[in-house]
Amino acid sequence: MRWAIAVRDRGLADATDSGVREAGRRGISPVLQGLFAFIVYLVAFIFAFGQPLITHLSTPQVGQVEVDPNFYIWAWRWWPYAVSHWINPLYSYQIGAPGGYNLAWATTAPSAALLMWPVTAGFGAITSFNLTLLLAPPASAWAAFVAARRLTGRFWAALPAGVVYGFNVYTLDHEVSGQPNLTINLLLPLMVYLVVLWWQGTLGRTGYMIWMTVAIALEFYTFVEAFAEMTLMWVAALVIGFAVAGRAAWSKVGRLALQTLIAYLGAVVLALPYLIYALKHYPTTLTRPEPYFSLDLSGLVLPRWDRLLGMKWWAAAAGHDLSATTYVGIPLLVIWLLLAIFCWSNRVTRLLAIGLVVVVAIAAGPKLIVDGKQLFSLPWGGMWNWPFLRSAEPIRFIVYGYLVLAMALAMWLAALDASRLRRAWRWVLGSGRWLLALVAVAAIFADLPTFAEVVVPPAPRNWTQAMPSLPLTNQIPAFFTTGTYRRYISPGEIVVVVSQRGNAGMLFQAYTNFYFRIAGGFINASLTQVDALPLGVDVMTYLTKPNVAEFDAYMKASGVGAIIVEQAWSEKWMYNFGKIGMKATTVGGVVVYQPGPGQASG
Repeated sequence: MRWAIAVRDRGLADATDSGVREAGRRGISPVLQGLFAFIVYLVAFIFAFGQPLITHLSTPQVGQVEVDPNFYIWAWRWWPYAVSHWINPLYSYQIGAPGGYNLAWATTAPSAALLMWPVTAGFGAITSFNLTLLLAPPASAWAAFVAARRLTGRFWAALPAGVVYGFNVYTLDHEVSGQPNLTINLLLPLMVYLVVLWWQGTLGRTGYMIWMTVAIALEFYTFVEAFAEMTLMWVAALVIGFAVAGRAAWSKVGRLALQTLIAYLGAVVLALPYLIYALKHYPTTLTRPEPYFSLDLSGLVLPRWDRLLGMKWWAAAAGHDLSATTYVGIPLLVIWLLLAIFCWSNRVTRLLAIGLVVVVAIAAGPKLIVDGKQLFSLPWGGMWNWPFLRSAEPIRFIVYGYLVLAMALAMWLAALDASRLRRAWRWVLGSGRWLLALVAVAAIFADLPTFAEVVVPPAPRNWTQAMPSLPLTNQIPAFFTTGTYRRYISPGEIVVVVSQRGNAGMLFQAYTNFYFRIAGGFINASLTQVDALPLGVDVMTYLTKPNVAEFDAYMKASGVGAIIVEQAWSEKWMYNFGKIGMKATTVGGVVVYQPGPGQASG
């Protein structure tokens, strides 16, 4: 049978079944196709982006001048530790000591942390975290491939679709920022896969609800904000689906909506322990995102200012780097538009065409922004006052745009292959559609950041020249790697780690498997200090009498037993503790300051 999509509205089941039967006649197992696709994605990702990371898996590499990567390294260690010690994983006294921190509204991604538990136990949290970064984009690409292959029945049409979804600028930008909660996106296309299976009749009602329940619950336990955004997109997709399905399919869409709702209720039951605790401890400091976190429409077509391929006339428009997480490129949008024009009679095409418009409208946030300028308020802007979207970032909805475009690309490559136009222009159309698809993928790749840009961080400002023998390094200090810390710190003792390395205290605490507690630590920009230091220690940046008095009061009240300065990532102010009489010991790449007579620990 031929793949007929553009000339008759034969429906999703007829179209995909023909492609699946064709693949079956060729004797190619879908499992083997999926395995091959994943290997292709993994190898391509490692060679194109991940070489700086894979060669140093046991070393903290990504974004060490930022706070997020070491927070996730800590989280990857925290969840196995909390579960194995039968303690509440949503509140930790190991950080923010002595009072501790509520983690219910922090993005600890428990599903991923627990999935990586065997790697963490065998090789450490740093290796586990780095491996997560290496696997997340290929896994997302594979999931999109699986959905696209089932949708079209064509392997080669689905393969570039996986690239669009798994290797887009949204994913890679957060990859190099060390934010796996925003790069583990394989569940969304897998849900599409489940819907397609159900629509075809391959997956029954019970199986659909069970697997969808598991997928939705896993999304909740990966990133709570993404769960809220996914819920909104589910509603939008079902509404659009009902609108484009036609009267004959309304009842079927209704059954899909009902069974999905049941799956949602099941997922909520699975998430109830976390959900109840989170709602009981709702933070009052969560704020509405700034306009920066909304989609600028210009960013969809403008690459980064340094990725203009010699087109310097475009630099003025691209100068404000709008494409940080939203760049799609003109070729891919052209494919989406051509698919809508030539294949509009197909219901799936209409779903994808309208779906992208809805995604962009939501990602635009409360106000329309073009070229960095807020033009006017959008009619639906009030939705960002809803409780579950109040602190969400509209721009993050763009991941659904990439999913829609990935499916549209697969449909484009499969659709014209057997349309009426093929009878007259087979070679021209076949070559042209693939050429346009390759240009679209190339346009995305040309704008992507790489790990090489972040694994060798620049020297911090005010870099101290006091220790020229200590080059800037991401290595864990020997003070921790050799176990020397046990001679200076008692088990469970509260310490403060001072370093220009982002969130160094949580990194070192995870490395020692929570041997000591730390005062401070970063978990969320709304809830903790961005520099991860307690305010009582942060004041020592400037050595004044009031600041010293505040520091002394803090030390007595908090029970801090030692302050550890990482020498390779230090600034001059970090040695002010010795100037006020604290005993200093230099050992293993750190300086350990112990309280003097005026700062006795409580």
